[in-house]
Amino acid sequence: MKKSLILVSIILLVACASYKPMAPSQSDADRAAKTNPGITLAELEQGKAIFETHCHKCHSLKRPFNHSGDEIEAVLPKMAKRAKLDSQQEKLVLNYLLTMTSAPTSK
Repeated sequence: MKKSLILVSIILLVACASYKPMAPSQSDADRAAKTNPGITLAELEQGKAIFETHCHKCHSLKRPFNHSGDEIEAVLPKMAKRAKLDSQQEKLVLNYLLTMTSAPTSK
């Protein structure tokens, strides 16, 4: 019984461990620039920072990269409004999420 309790506790700790969103790289910025000319690594990093800071206020960060770009585009306006993001912040988060969603799976 004691071993089962320890095992369940470990599983819960692993499952509840905080998730750290992927950091964008220059290759991510280069890939994003093909469909979004002018996007920079700095903008992707800003989008990540906003995502981590504002989304975490209401709920634990989820793995948004398991969702399609269409799903992200559909839900982000509602979430951005709740997080009180301005249009520029929303755009930065959207660019970050769409870029990282399209990242090769080897990342």
